[in-house]
Amino acid sequence: MLDFDVEKTVQYWAEGAEYDMGVADAMLQTGKHPYALFMGHLALEKLLKALVVKTTQKHAPFTHSLTLLAEKSGVQIPDEIILMLAEFMEFHFESRYPEEQKNFYLKCTKEFTAGKIQKVKEVFTWLKKKL
Repeated sequence: MLDFDVEKTVQYWAEGAEYDMGVADAMLQTGKHPYALFMGHLALEKLLKALVVKTTQKHAPFTHSLTLLAEKSGVQIPDEIILMLAEFMEFHFESRYPEEQKNFYLKCTKEFTAGKIQKVKEVFTWLKKKL
């Protein structure tokens, strides 16, 4: 069995989170609004997985649920951030539901997306401090 290197795994998730946050910014700048939000969700997911690994010393669960990952992290997270994480779940769209995806795309105006990305970044910064 391979040894599980907690530090390397935390670093892997944290670096991926930073990269994906940069991609979210790039998508926002180029007008790819649904993808900006999707990448923001992915960045938070990876940062939460880094926290789970750090606090539990175990691999993070295979899930896209930000609230579940927050719960598994063992970190005391304020209710307002938990509520935002729940709200951000909408940004993880599945291509097999085209009608939902179309409705989501219509919602993703420049203003809507910019405001949500700002909130994603606030949560990202808060979580990063816990890492």
